[in-house]
Amino acid sequence: MATDDVRTLTEARAVAALANPARSRLLDSLTAEGPATASVLAERTGLAVGSISHHMKVLASAALVEEAPELARDRRERWWRRAARSITWGRSTLPPDAESQRQAVAAEEFMLARQVERARTWLERSEQDDEWSRAELSTDSWLRLTPAELQQLSDEINQVVRRWKERGRAATPDEQAEHVFLFARAFPSRP
Repeated sequence: MATDDVRTLTEARAVAALANPARSRLLDSLTAEGPATASVLAERTGLAVGSISHHMKVLASAALVEEAPELARDRRERWWRRAARSITWGRSTLPPDAESQRQAVAAEEFMLARQVERARTWLERSEQDDEWSRAELSTDSWLRLTPAELQQLSDEINQVVRRWKERGRAATPDEQAEHVFLFARAFPSRP
């Protein structure tokens, strides 16, 4: 898989496949912790193996995951990995028909709710005065931009994130390193 491997979703069914709590967790696990079998994914997520097999087939039919047969020890063992390092999509990448756009909005709402829940979980944890609390990032800004400038900002932020993702893949294991969830949103609005 190439380091610049980005898949842009252009079909509503692929976006709909993402907008499911179990499938989203499975894809997150493959992203953060690498390829796995259904049994390993069950250990990581707490989901039932049979359920995982179903969800992996849905993700595979949407070309979001793929089998990794070279990792199997025998023909019965089935390994899965992400089909692309990054997935991008939005209303503009899907067909303009009403159903595709409805799926896009529903998926955006689902993802936003997951992002907010992760932030809430972080804020509610008990140990608030530690090294991670001092290092956390929380920022918001009001910017005055044209659509082209917003696209440029988006491209620049994505370049920085890609650089840090690649650094993390290349770094040696560090006992202090943990998975860090980053999300940012930028869109036209009014104060």
